[in-house]
Amino acid sequence: MISVIVPADDSDEALAGLFVALVPAAVDGLVKDVVVAAHAPSEATRLLCEDAGARLISGTIDRAAREARGEWLLLVAPQMRFGGRWREAVADHLAESSRPALILPPAQPGWRGAFGRAKGAGLLVRKNAFGEADGDLAGLRRRFGRGAVRLA
Repeated sequence: MISVIVPADDSDEALAGLFVALVPAAVDGLVKDVVVAAHAPSEATRLLCEDAGARLISGTIDRAAREARGEWLLLVAPQMRFGGRWREAVADHLAESSRPALILPPAQPGWRGAFGRAKGAGLLVRKNAFGEADGDLAGLRRRFGRGAVRLA
């Protein structure tokens, strides 16, 4: 199904929280693998990845995408926290569309919380559409996000 790609330099605590959120999706079969890309991973990051069954690579998001096993890529920051029905929304999208999608984090109270949701969104894109898309997560959201479906 999907490969989750996480650019994770110096984010051990956030990465641990993300892994907790991804476990049920892996058990359900939605998440095929998790690839963590770090330029200089800490020992804590190495241990977290080993314990979670994630592959740790030294390099960029582009390299992680090439090594991912899934047909779809879900790129998320380690700080990403998913809404309650994110797995169902992603599964429905995979069944109905080939377009990229932004996976929005849960809304925070107040107008500022609603404003920043897209900024922290994950990006779901077909691996074959990703191509040679080197860059950071924010730049990739700008590149693929214009025509993307927004999933809460």
